[in-house]
Amino acid sequence: MKTKDEIICAIREKDRKNIMYIHPVLSPETAAKYISAFANGNGGEIILGIYDDGVNLHTKKNKFPLQIEKTKEFLNIDINYIVGEVEYNGAIFPYMSIDESDELVEMCNTPYCIDDDGNAVEMKRNKIFISYTHADKDLADLVENKLNKQKDIIITRDINITKYRDDLDEFMKTIREHDFIVSIVTRKYLMSLNCMYEITESMKDYNFIEKLLFIVVDKDDAQYYKENNIYDIEAGVYDTDKRLDYIIYWNNKNKQMEEKLKNADLPYEYITEYTIDKRKLVSIITSTSKFMDMLKDKIGSTFNQIQKDDFKILKDEIREK
Repeated sequence: MKTKDEIICAIREKDRKNIMYIHPVLSPETAAKYISAFANGNGGEIILGIYDDGVNLHTKKNKFPLQIEKTKEFLNIDINYIVGEVEYNGAIFPYMSIDESDELVEMCNTPYCIDDDGNAVEMKRNKIFISYTHADKDLADLVENKLNKQKDIIITRDINITKYRDDLDEFMKTIREHDFIVSIVTRKYLMSLNCMYEITESMKDYNFIEKLLFIVVDKDDAQYYKENNIYDIEAGVYDTDKRLDYIIYWNNKNKQMEEKLKNADLPYEYITEYTIDKRKLVSIITSTSKFMDMLKDKIGSTFNQIQKDDFKILKDEIREK
């Protein structure tokens, strides 16, 4: 929040960064939108009695009150702010200085942000699904904790596939509703039936490549695991022999499943789960090679690279698309 001297300097310098000059009137609804937008950003000021024509600032004699209590009724939470007055060129101007909020501030259940033109606009919130195997939960926790601090990002993970046992299409619909998929690629990830099913089914979407953000974990990323969770994590997707090994692995799994189902003399209701897994295997086998090529060609960052840059790589990709 700016001091009075900083506000006076801003008026003198025609500074418009995170400042809204208001004249002739400011309704409680409009005030609430700007408060939400400033609080969801880096904070800001609302200054009354000054008309901004886009080039110059014009001070006006007629003033109007800022209806604080009515304005706050439109907000979902209390915010930190200061209300005061500054004197400039012999006139008094009321102002409200809004602090940045740690929580998402909404006006009538809608969050706002400041656009490049200084207007309060509805905030676009990107929904992100983290695709990972539970052996890599330590990395998934770090990704979730970091991205969850961004007010324009919503994280979901651990969709319970057993909930959709009888409707795999419904399961995939829950993933397709997300704007992006962050895939944490490790050796166990590429050998996980559920993880590979998530990805290979998602590949059927026309804009899958645009939605996929992946972290290709290497051996140096072991430092981010709890000691008892460390294993041979490196996926080796840039190694031709290792990529072939994964394809062979899934083909062998399919053959084994076919043999078991063929020899099982059991009623259908006893083998429902295995039948569903067989459907997943068929899907994986037809797409594994394509997914491997995609990983190879679309160079991903390691977790260590992303973490050192404070996740800027991921955050920029999410916001630029």
